[in-house]
Amino acid sequence: MMDRANGFEGARRTAFMAMARSELLRVRRSPLVVLHAAIAAAVGLAAGLYFAATPWDSLLAYDAFVQLLGAGASLLAGISCGLSLEAERDAGDYANLSGHPSRCKAFCAKGVVLLAMGSLACLCAILLFVGAVALAGKPVPSAGIVALSFVALTGASAALYAIAIVVALRWGRNAAIALGALGFMTALASLGGLGNGLVTGTMSASVAPLALMAVPFTWPARLASLSVEAPLAAAGCAPGAAGMLEALVSNAQASITLCVAGTVLIAAVWAAYVSRFEDARRTKE
Repeated sequence: MMDRANGFEGARRTAFMAMARSELLRVRRSPLVVLHAAIAAAVGLAAGLYFAATPWDSLLAYDAFVQLLGAGASLLAGISCGLSLEAERDAGDYANLSGHPSRCKAFCAKGVVLLAMGSLACLCAILLFVGAVALAGKPVPSAGIVALSFVALTGASAALYAIAIVVALRWGRNAAIALGALGFMTALASLGGLGNGLVTGTMSASVAPLALMAVPFTWPARLASLSVEAPLAAAGCAPGAAGMLEALVSNAQASITLCVAGTVLIAAVWAAYVSRFEDARRTKE
């Protein structure tokens, strides 16, 4: 019995990997690859060259940069999921997804591939930013901080892709992009605006409104910022850092707990929706 169960589990994993590979092949021919590469290069180089040539504190500049990336995660999710699912609808009314015997896995494979593309674009932008600042001879965050902020950005963005897929399926590409743009503005506002901590010389995540932790769009920017600010405060790399450390750690614990619980809940609702999905827009047509 154990051998049979292990065999079934292995077959399920193999099937999912085959779906993911198929999705990768389709994505390679889409404009999404060029879009992600262009965004990563433009954002990473523009921000890196700017802070390399200006007198801003480069460590707080990195904090502001990951906040920007985190805020932009919802917009990128809306664009990529909206365009990808619109292409699926135009190509055959989602036949590649909803027509699969395990449609939940098919939709999941698409979401994982799109999230991976967004994560790779994020990593490229981070490396370009850090490289440009380092070449100017300015201090840069440690490899550990960079890795931690990347993990925070990727993990906290998973729920946003699930939301964007549901919105794109139900209301279409434009609705997904519009919701992503709204999420972008909400995330920036939750931290006091773009570069608030950089301009004021403070660690903005320590004073971010706790009530906004319940909004999924704020999770990537908040957790990425906390992953930078908490180590910097522990190392005493900012004025009054010691006094901020306790607030940062408390904020991080609450934010991580809420993000994990919220992501699990969103994933469950997402799975239930895509398993029963029928194209209402097609019916109206």
